[in-house]
Amino acid sequence: MPVILMATVGIVLGATLQAAPFDFREQTSPDAAQLVLSRDGRAWLSTQVTPFDRSSKERREQTYKVFSHVYDFTGNAPITKGAGGKYSHHRGLFIGWKDTLVGDKDYDTWHMSNCYQQHVQWLEQDARADKATQSQRIRWCTPQDEAFIEEIRTISVSPSADGMRVIDFHSTLTALSGAISLRGDLQHAGMQVRMANEVNEHQQSTQYILPEGAEELDNDEVVGAWWACCSPVVRGTRYWIVHMTPQTHPTGLPVYSIRRYARFGAFFEPKLEQGQALPLTFRVVVADTQLDREACAALYAAYTTP
Repeated sequence: MPVILMATVGIVLGATLQAAPFDFREQTSPDAAQLVLSRDGRAWLSTQVTPFDRSSKERREQTYKVFSHVYDFTGNAPITKGAGGKYSHHRGLFIGWKDTLVGDKDYDTWHMSNCYQQHVQWLEQDARADKATQSQRIRWCTPQDEAFIEEIRTISVSPSADGMRVIDFHSTLTALSGAISLRGDLQHAGMQVRMANEVNEHQQSTQYILPEGAEELDNDEVVGAWWACCSPVVRGTRYWIVHMTPQTHPTGLPVYSIRRYARFGAFFEPKLEQGQALPLTFRVVVADTQLDREACAALYAAYTTP
């Protein structure tokens, strides 16, 4: 009898000690809308989906891009950048190209000077104990509100066994107005991450870790890399953020950009064919404990090994 009782208690305690599931909350106000993903009451991610508003220059700037913030490990505040600051168009996890060539038109989906992104609807919000997935429909539009690209953006978040946070970013782009060439340059195109604006005030503290054999050239260009790790200091805490591109990437090996103010990521230039979906996927791993080259390489191997 005592053995049975102890086993029963163990089962109950085990259930109690399991981590609470992820939780989605939509937050809206007259000026903003976002979806916040939390676990154990701590925010992990928030996605900004405020409807595009051209009523003023300030409101247009605040609402022309859909992006996601990454939070610190306390869940108190983002460690990524929003609107304003140095290069306002750099925001959290984002994707775009300076020269988005649609017929004889050139739309700047990086700076958003003559176009905008509009969240249309949530397609999925799946919150479990060990993983959460959100999927949304986004339209990339002309100043005349005509959509030229439809994007399905899916972000999955999960904890790793050693306390890191794993973020899988999937963007599937479909051309709506004939073939579209996505062009730009190293610093103004691709899928990138921008850390908090304060990093710009102490750029000398930012460190980068690159794969063995990769080469850093002028203008913060990295060649020969499938991943890059940025280690900035935000609000007195150092983080390690590894941006990874899978070797199945449709345009092959990307070029990495690694600015010291902590905007970094993969530059590549694909083409969209009318009506054909182009899937693009990346992984971002966030740690608040030290990583070195060997640890980053192991994370990448775990990502790419079936």
